[in-house]
Amino acid sequence: MNNSIQLDKDKWYEFSTKQVGVIIQAPTGQGKTRFLSYLILSAAKLGADIYFIDGKRADLFSLRFAFPENERDEHVASTPSQTCRLLRHLSEIMNSRYEEYFSTESSTTGENYSFYKLRPIFIFFDEVIATMAEDKKIGKEIESYLIQIMLKGRQAGIFAILSSQRFSAEVLSTTIRENAGMRVALGRMSKDSYRMVFGDFYDELPAAEKGIGKGYIYLDGLGWSTPRAFQTPILDTQKINVKSVLKRYLEQGAYKFGK
Repeated sequence: MNNSIQLDKDKWYEFSTKQVGVIIQAPTGQGKTRFLSYLILSAAKLGADIYFIDGKRADLFSLRFAFPENERDEHVASTPSQTCRLLRHLSEIMNSRYEEYFSTESSTTGENYSFYKLRPIFIFFDEVIATMAEDKKIGKEIESYLIQIMLKGRQAGIFAILSSQRFSAEVLSTTIRENAGMRVALGRMSKDSYRMVFGDFYDELPAAEKGIGKGYIYLDGLGWSTPRAFQTPILDTQKINVKSVLKRYLEQGAYKFGK
């Protein structure tokens, strides 16, 4: 099973080993949606089951039609209460996998979901801050589930990719940022915005071209001392029907893993 997604000629998102969890920040019109579409199709092509949360009921929410009608409510959320229910469901899947495969007498030490041929699960959560700020009480519960998944998801095969126009420490715990092994900032942003994504690395950012699909990336586990210049893969959404391609990949993944 392939456990990585190519980002450019020499960078890979190695989700099952080094870069657990992702945060992506980009102002409007700076290529976030196209990059997310690339990651979504890449993960689905590997056989992953895909879940979407879209606080603005926009691009990701429209992808609900890639699922059979009886699976849409389970796989796609937009309101805070729907988001909470979806993340609770995935947390239950994660915990049940630990109980069934990693905590028994016959468990093999050090192995992960690939060893047990479990289908990987990816959660794409766009406009995180908007969703959590809409209902602060539910937002705290959403945050608690995200922290659990970021901290415990890798071995069980559950991965979260969080994106927003701007992250905020007032709404989203820095614990989530600090446990994101892949961090991306696209387009031109303020000093505070860069600092929110990269933390202490902000003061050491190298020169990089800024623009649509261009900015910085940090990948954990590679010995990098600073983020690096980055240009996202180009996905021409005018030529590629993301919805229909995703539907085909999801069907192939379900067949491959028997669900």
